[in-house]
Amino acid sequence: MTGASGRRGVIAGATAAMIARPAWAWPDRSLRFVVSFAPGTATDNLARVLADAMSPALGQPIVIENKPGAQGSIGANQVAKAAPDGYTILVGSATTQAAAASLLKSITYDPVRDFAPIARLGHIAQVLVVPAESAIRSVADLVAAARARPGALNYGQGSSGNLLPSATLAKRLGLEVTRVNYRSPPQAMAEVLSGQVQFMFIDVSAALGRIRAGKLRALAVSAARPGPLLPGVPSIAETLPGFELLTWFAMYAPAGTSAAIVDRMNAACRVAFADATVARRLAEMGFDVYASTPAEAGAFTAAEVGKWKALVAETGIEPE
Repeated sequence: MTGASGRRGVIAGATAAMIARPAWAWPDRSLRFVVSFAPGTATDNLARVLADAMSPALGQPIVIENKPGAQGSIGANQVAKAAPDGYTILVGSATTQAAAASLLKSITYDPVRDFAPIARLGHIAQVLVVPAESAIRSVADLVAAARARPGALNYGQGSSGNLLPSATLAKRLGLEVTRVNYRSPPQAMAEVLSGQVQFMFIDVSAALGRIRAGKLRALAVSAARPGPLLPGVPSIAETLPGFELLTWFAMYAPAGTSAAIVDRMNAACRVAFADATVARRLAEMGFDVYASTPAEAGAFTAAEVGKWKALVAETGIEPE
C-alpha cells in the first residue's frame, strides 16, 4: 500500500512536470507576494516559507512586500488594484478577505469580486497569553480578575484573529475589558511582554518562541482541541463550549488574471506543500496546511464573509 510520503512524491512529481512544461512565457521576472501584516505574523511566516518553496517551481525569485495596517486592507487593496499579470499576488487571510469588510466602515475593494482565488493555504490557532510574571495563571484567573476590576484589564489586538476571540470571550462571559488597537500583532505582543497590556490572543507561530523562552504564559488556544506544540494548554472551548476560531490563509491574484496563471500558481502551491521539509517546517510553527482548488478557495471566501460578519455583530464591535 502506498504511504503518505509516497502519495506526496507522486503528487509532487506530476505537478512539477506540469509546471515544467508551460505553454506561455510567464513568469519571466520576479514575483511579489504582498502580505498585509508585519514581519513575524502568521501570514508573513507562511508567505516566506511558501516563497522559498514555490520560487524553484516557478523559476523566478519571489519577493515579500509587507503592507500592514487597517485590518489588512492596505495590502489587499494594493493587490486588488494591481495589473492582472500574475506578478502581484496576495497572501491573504480571514482578516483581509472576510473580517475587514465588517470591522471597517468602508474598504476600497470587494474581497470576493476583486480577486481571482488561487488556493486556500491552511489555518492556525490563536493562543491566549499573559506576561510570564502575571498572577493570572489560567482562564479562570483571567475571568476572576476581570470581574474583580471591571474595565481595568486591557487586551491588545492587531488583526481580526487577535480581536474576535478576546471580544467573544468578553461578550459571552459578560466581562468589562478594554481593547487596545495596534497596527500589527507583534506590536500588541510587545506591549503584553512589557506588561502595559494584560492579555491578548495571538497566532501560535508568532508567540511560540516567547512562550518556550518563558517570557509569555499560554492560557488557552482558540482551536477546538489542544495542540501538540503547547502541551498542557487547554482549549478555550473548555470555558466557552463549542467555541473555535481559527485564522485561515489563502492566495489571490487580481481579478482578471488568466486561468492559466492561476492554475500554474495553484500547482506550485501543491508542489510546495508536498515537500516533506516544507510541511514539517510549517507544522513546527503551528500551521495546518493544504492547497485547495481555485474554485474551492472562491466558494470558501464568499462563505467566510458572512461568518465573520455574524461574529462581529455578536460582539457588538463598532466598525472603525
